[in-house]
Amino acid sequence: MKDDFLDKLKTILSGSVKLNKATNTAEQNKEIDEELVNNFMNQILDAAWAEQDLINASAPSYHLSKKEKSYWLMNTQLKTFTYIKGGVEIIPIEQGKKETLCLIGSSTYTIPNNLLVCSGWN
Repeated sequence: MKDDFLDKLKTILSGSVKLNKATNTAEQNKEIDEELVNNFMNQILDAAWAEQDLINASAPSYHLSKKEKSYWLMNTQLKTFTYIKGGVEIIPIEQGKKETLCLIGSSTYTIPNNLLVCSGWN
């Protein structure tokens, strides 16, 4: 066992490396595995969705005004008025001069700007 180690050390130090095929293929497999892991991690870190999530995390949060108990708001998908409770969380999508298109739950509503309240930054 010690002789094998010394022989390998001598060949490495002398500059004429002769490694057996089993060791060589094991090292190549290890290098390939490390390369695959590194490529995968780089793809994860470079992914656009991760960057977008970080940008979205720093956005301010909004809620519907609590001046009234509830409001009649226009659901833009169903083209109907819906009774929405004051204080619910709102995600603004497109801001206009008088009204803002917002997401409440899984539906979009047009909400007058005076009813939008900025709760603060996350």
